Amino acid sequence: MKFSKIIFIALIALPICSFAQKNKKTDDEGISEKELKAEAYFVEGMKYYIAETFDKAIPLFKKAAEENPTSSGVNFMLAKSFLATNDLANASIYSEKALKIDDDNKFYRKFLGEIYTKQKRYKEATTMYEKLADKFPNDVDNYLDLSNVYILQEKFSDAVEIYNKIERTIGVSEEITRQKQLIYLKQNKLEKAIEEGDKLIASEPTEPEYVVQQAQILISNERYAQAIKMLQNAVKKNPDFAEGHVLLAEIYRKQNELEKCNEELQVAFANKNLPVEIKFKILGSYMLMMKEDNSNKTLENLLNLTQELVKQSPKEAKGYVVLGDLLMKKGEMAIARDSYVKSTLYDKSVFEVWLAIVELDSKLNHIDSLAKHSEEAIEYFPNQSFFWYHNGFANFAKKNYEKAISSLEEARNLAVDNPELGKHVNALLGDTYNELKQYAKSDDAYEAVLKTDPDYEHVLNNYSYYLSLRKDKLSRAVQLSSRLAEKFSENATYLDTHAWVLYTMKEYQKSREFLEKAIKQNSGVSGTIIEHYGDVLFQLGEKDKALEQWKKARQMGENSKSIDKKIQSGQLIE
Repeated sequence: MKFSKIIFIALIALPICSFAQKNKKTDDEGISEKELKAEAYFVEGMKYYIAETFDKAIPLFKKAAEENPTSSGVNFMLAKSFLATNDLANASIYSEKALKIDDDNKFYRKFLGEIYTKQKRYKEATTMYEKLADKFPNDVDNYLDLSNVYILQEKFSDAVEIYNKIERTIGVSEEITRQKQLIYLKQNKLEKAIEEGDKLIASEPTEPEYVVQQAQILISNERYAQAIKMLQNAVKKNPDFAEGHVLLAEIYRKQNELEKCNEELQVAFANKNLPVEIKFKILGSYMLMMKEDNSNKTLENLLNLTQELVKQSPKEAKGYVVLGDLLMKKGEMAIARDSYVKSTLYDKSVFEVWLAIVELDSKLNHIDSLAKHSEEAIEYFPNQSFFWYHNGFANFAKKNYEKAISSLEEARNLAVDNPELGKHVNALLGDTYNELKQYAKSDDAYEAVLKTDPDYEHVLNNYSYYLSLRKDKLSRAVQLSSRLAEKFSENATYLDTHAWVLYTMKEYQKSREFLEKAIKQNSGVSGTIIEHYGDVLFQLGEKDKALEQWKKARQMGENSKSIDKKIQSGQLIE
């Protein structure tokens, strides 16, 4: 509470002083009633101003000004209040009044200069700052304000002249040098910009940041030879100047001298004092190199650097992610997946990392890992249908059908805006509900897929086959399997599906034709297809040939429930 009072007193001190200056009276005369009223309004207005309730402060300040129109302080606070409400027009009016009353007040003049600048009244602003600079030649801020107004008017030479004045007062300054360089570069005066950088380096030869900034200017203007010479000299004087090696590597990369680039990066990376953030930038440079030089050697070099980074910063998630990316380029999917998983120990918030983990589990057919990792991903990204789908897939593969249904239904709800994923979700829901013998839900899920994609082969195959096994909706089954056989006429499995639907409908001769076509295919001919062929032959009265096919199916590894009984009895067992 005491602190607030001190602030309040400090803020009102200047304006109250102005009351006294313009309204001097003898001790006998005392303070007039108007002055007392003005001061009361002013103090009340200050309370609202401090609370940033400017709309309430302004009317009170106006009343104070009416009672005491010669108070510069009241007019100044009105100007500040209007500026706070972004009313530049009124802010300038009252600021001008304050300065007119107290022309020697540098704060009023500076404030008015700021308002003029905001109003883009640059000539008036220039006048304000020029007077300030003349009157207070040792106040560098006035010169800086003046130079900024010159720049806004594109009077670059005038701005440079002001900067030179400042340098004569305070010596070489990084801020001033940077401003002069920007002006020279804008004017396409590259040599002068470089001269300024050289002056800054000469003023503090041990400051590596100045070398870095100068090198960046040289590199961006393709002055590579000059940059290389300067950087080589800098790293010779300061062996720990790792950024110098990074910049040298950048130049060599631009010049396609990849061996030299690699050498410089290796030196920089070995520096343990180099912050980890910069080392990741080095990796980024190497990634750029890989686009130009996709050789195994470059990949191995990058892998070595990344593994070194992981050793130096074992709790930095980004290192494991980069390592995973590189291992993927090398084709080592399982190790890449493990590296991504390791990164989640230190940062679980990166969606793309979980995406990569789940996709790799799926590609590698690591079902237990897929179930575990998709469940973990759901914890952090519960609104992502992709993770729910893969969790459903994993549980389906593990025959945890109830759990699979729960995840897949959630995936379907979330995939409303992703029809492509929605198809896969419904297809798997159809399979899962079929396993649970919830056939109506299974059929609905399959039909939902076919409504958007009539040629979805997985559904055409499974749906028609399951209907044939149930001997249900056989006309629909043959419609689907016919489409499947027509669209994929060289797929042995799909030809077998159509043949089996026909078999179920007792169209044995047609079934035989499709099975014989399936058997002639170069790939995909399974023991199941051969067994089905034997069944059809038996139904057509060719029992010896049927037995021969059953035996062949057994040799191919077919282990259906009835295959052995068929062989032993020589009879068809449905």
